Amino acid sequence: MLQLTRGQIAVALKDLLGGIGDWRLWHLLAWQDIKQRYRRSTLGPIWLTLSMGVQMLVMGVVFTFLFRASYEKYVPYICAGMVFWSLITQVINEGAMVFISSMSYLMQVKRPLMTYVMQTVWRNVIILGHNFVIYVVIAIAYLVVPGASIILWPLGLLLDVLCISWMALLLGIISARYRDIPMIVQSLLGVLFWGTPLMYYPEQLGKAEYIVELNPFTHVIALARAPLLGEAPTPTNWLVVAGLAVVGWAFTILFFARFRARIVYWL
Repeated sequence: MLQLTRGQIAVALKDLLGGIGDWRLWHLLAWQDIKQRYRRSTLGPIWLTLSMGVQMLVMGVVFTFLFRASYEKYVPYICAGMVFWSLITQVINEGAMVFISSMSYLMQVKRPLMTYVMQTVWRNVIILGHNFVIYVVIAIAYLVVPGASIILWPLGLLLDVLCISWMALLLGIISARYRDIPMIVQSLLGVLFWGTPLMYYPEQLGKAEYIVELNPFTHVIALARAPLLGEAPTPTNWLVVAGLAVVGWAFTILFFARFRARIVYWL
């Protein structure tokens, strides 16, 4: 891992920058994926929004009843959390399969490997745009007014996307070698779902609140959700997510430089 040459790092950086710059291709591929998934469907991608909307409504009603909380506060909280949790889980799960699912392209066309990671990330950002309509409707229905911190919301969302993008690339590399990784990742995310304050407030855990505070996804969710609910993310939220993005990308770039040439052979 530490035996890297400047040439390997240079090639890896060229691949990363080339893939990001190849935006016309990954935008087209991402949009084509969504269209292909709902081909011959009358409503098309709207089914994504409808299915998630029904799921959020049921969850909101059930957990509001269980915790005896007010609908006006609890339903928007759950909705905002689930919208961004869906983005996180989809990018990470699909990222773990990114090179395996793109094997036919990799074997025939010479393109930056980062292009396919960007395709995965952008596809799910587009889906986020569809699902975000649910939150807008609920926010209007319950008269949720964003605070001044909404100005920083685009920056927080961008930081979140950067943070989960390196996870997609790193897991994609490892999964190309070890095919059990995608199933392991899916199982771990199922556990983290309950360890992340999506259906409850951290303070409801009492003395055990520190458990969710140690979960980095708690801060990732807070950065995107808090401004929408009229709250400001804490400095800790910003520091944790920014630190995770910087350290994660630094390690992933070195890892990518070390094993980039082997990915095609592993497939």
